[in-house]
Amino acid sequence: MRSTLAVSLATSVGMLVGAGTVLAQEDYPDRPISVAACYGAGGGVDRNVRMIERVAPDHIGQSLLIEYRTGGSGTVAMQYISEADPDGYSLASCDNGGAIIAPIAQGLDFDGDDVTPIAQISFQPWLMTTRANSPYESVEDLVAAAKSSGEPIAIEISDIATSDHYGWLQFIKAAGLDPSRFKWNPHGGGGEKMRAIMAGEGDLLNDDAGEIEQHVKAGTLRALAVYNDKRLPNFPDVPTLKELGYDVTSGSAIALFAPPGLSEEKANKLREAMKEIKADPILIESFQLSLQDPDTFIVDGFAESWKEDWANARELLSAVLQ
Repeated sequence: MRSTLAVSLATSVGMLVGAGTVLAQEDYPDRPISVAACYGAGGGVDRNVRMIERVAPDHIGQSLLIEYRTGGSGTVAMQYISEADPDGYSLASCDNGGAIIAPIAQGLDFDGDDVTPIAQISFQPWLMTTRANSPYESVEDLVAAAKSSGEPIAIEISDIATSDHYGWLQFIKAAGLDPSRFKWNPHGGGGEKMRAIMAGEGDLLNDDAGEIEQHVKAGTLRALAVYNDKRLPNFPDVPTLKELGYDVTSGSAIALFAPPGLSEEKANKLREAMKEIKADPILIESFQLSLQDPDTFIVDGFAESWKEDWANARELLSAVLQ
């Protein structure tokens, strides 16, 4: 039989260990959290993470330290976070191009279950855009040309199997068009894609409102449609594809991820902090200045939509990128 003293000591030790575990959980985070950005400085991922970084200490209690883990069309950062220690101090941010589309297209041993989704930071729908002097006055003109027997239609894209390319593939499927009627001109980045169309290389591209607006105002580009559920405030005369009869929503969705195996307590603490950050007036102002909709910052329900997006992308890409 164990002595009363032994039982008391065992009980006391157990209570201390339990209290230590709770205390450690309550103190999380007690040091800065690193965020691996999947693309370099200056792009959409970097801009969005910088906006969060600015207000994070007020809501998370610690700073965010941004590091760049670029390469593989965004997959380097995603593979890094899938293998990182799930202690809550390593996160990654990437768009749906690097987090979903590129891994599928490249045949990587990576899928939606290999990370813990925390929040969608932003969604910027694509604007289907053409040069102002192109023959396409409307989406109907483009569809008619794609159904003709003329030369393939040249489209400028960031790269093969990036999110802007994926938007085109979604539209082509919804319109019932033959993918072979299109010629893809990859450029290795959004800036290069824009410079190419401004130089007259190809007639069309997908890009976001922040990139398109200045060129539309200057009269050098013309927006044909927006890949969104509603029209954009800065482009009130540009119809949505859904208005035109094409059930397509597509754009650049930037999100925050943790490693797999992150405890539910820490994951929820990060998600609650993201809800506070979403409502921060400084962040809302930053979003508005960059022509982003603060309502596309999504925490609740993001984990479910992440899995759905993975399933949809795998189905479409397996059919067109063989």
